[in-house]
Amino acid sequence: MATAALILANRSYLDHEAPRGAPEPSSAANGGLLAAVRPAIAPWDGVNGTTWIGAGRGPFDREWVDAAGFELIPSVRGPVCHRRLFFDDAAWAGHYGAVANCFLWPLLHLVRAPLPERTGYYPVPAIPTPEEWAQYVFVNQQFADAGAAQSQPTAWIHDYQLALAPEMLRKAGFPGRIGYFLHTPFFNLRVASRYLHGEGERYLTEVVSGMLGAHLVGFQSNSDAERFRAAAVQLCGAEVEESALRFAGRKVAIGTYPVGVEVDEILAIAKDARTPPGLAAVVESGLPLVVGLERADFTKGIPERLRAVAAAYRNGARFAYVGVAAPTRAGVKAYSALAGAIEAASLDAQAAATAAGLPFVQSQAVIPWAEVIGLQRRADVVFTSSLADGLNLVPIQAAIAQSTKPLSERAVIITGRDAGVAHAFSGFESDGLVPVDPLDSAAMTATLLHALRGQPGRVSDRLVAAICEHDALAWATRFLTDLERTC
Repeated sequence: MATAALILANRSYLDHEAPRGAPEPSSAANGGLLAAVRPAIAPWDGVNGTTWIGAGRGPFDREWVDAAGFELIPSVRGPVCHRRLFFDDAAWAGHYGAVANCFLWPLLHLVRAPLPERTGYYPVPAIPTPEEWAQYVFVNQQFADAGAAQSQPTAWIHDYQLALAPEMLRKAGFPGRIGYFLHTPFFNLRVASRYLHGEGERYLTEVVSGMLGAHLVGFQSNSDAERFRAAAVQLCGAEVEESALRFAGRKVAIGTYPVGVEVDEILAIAKDARTPPGLAAVVESGLPLVVGLERADFTKGIPERLRAVAAAYRNGARFAYVGVAAPTRAGVKAYSALAGAIEAASLDAQAAATAAGLPFVQSQAVIPWAEVIGLQRRADVVFTSSLADGLNLVPIQAAIAQSTKPLSERAVIITGRDAGVAHAFSGFESDGLVPVDPLDSAAMTATLLHALRGQPGRVSDRLVAAICEHDALAWATRFLTDLERTC
């Protein structure tokens, strides 16, 4: 199997939330990027293995590293050589808060529709100030310089926070292979262009040019790859060469690599699934259980889903609903309108449930990973509704958790049509993975009502087998093997 030699990611393998000597050491998070990349880690033996470079944002990170920011972090696959880069608050606010999360994140998810106008809460991408953009450039350059200082054969750069790093790493003289993977969707330039006033288009051109510095650029879906090719041609003057691009005298390979999950880990947890104690009464009500779990992000279509739940209650459907949205990116201005939209939709759904005498819970909280899997396993309908998503691992996690139940008792999983999972598993609509347009309120309600009846089909062994075949290890191996072949 191919293993990752040098990983550059905005976030670290783990944040030290506890000081040295604490009885409970910090553990790696379960975020999508970390969960996907973890199987490709090779143990560090002092000379060879994986080196991970990430930002030091944990409150006790400096206690654990040497003068150059290095430490060895234990993992189930052996030690990881880890370097942390530390940034002051101004640099981080410009890089992460302003550019990455107020400009690029909302822009990248504009794959089909002008969502700010269509939803009323989705933020207009905020064009960074020159000072904010300079901080984004600075942080990317620090990552590139740190990567260039390592004598590794392969560098694998991850996600939109480090979009400039591939070109910078190349210019810094890194002699090895450079791979870049975008975990988010890639924007539709026709839609995005209406928000690119002032310097916006120039900044976006630099992002695309930066990504083109890699030998291989990977995406979650064919649609994302095609939109990237179109943007590279229009913004940067790249030329299409079969499925690749020619830019600055080089051939840049473009590929599609939908992310997977660690199946065995989910199965192990699902077999001893736990229900969150505060939700036991709802889960054990004897009614069909509809579950919605995700981060409280404006890309997830949470108000649209709650409106469909309210309409289904008023349509006479009898079910219990549990929605848990984990807080995310506290203090980022782009999220200011979302809380109000969720609250309004939640209050309406609560009123509809109360009138029908049915249980309804919508909360903002972080619940343990085992309880997330437990709810996914217990559900009769897993209702995700992303307006757009890189992949959205929740549906495939839920399908694996559901596979521990008899076929006749399994759930129907609903997913947004513009989530990468809907493209990666196209053709499985009768196997328990049903795409729907979250912006079509009638379709959302109808899809939920059908799912409560087990239509058009529950999670099948065919879907589970496909997910197992394309797990996280297969994803990483495919990307890194293609990167080796490209070079």
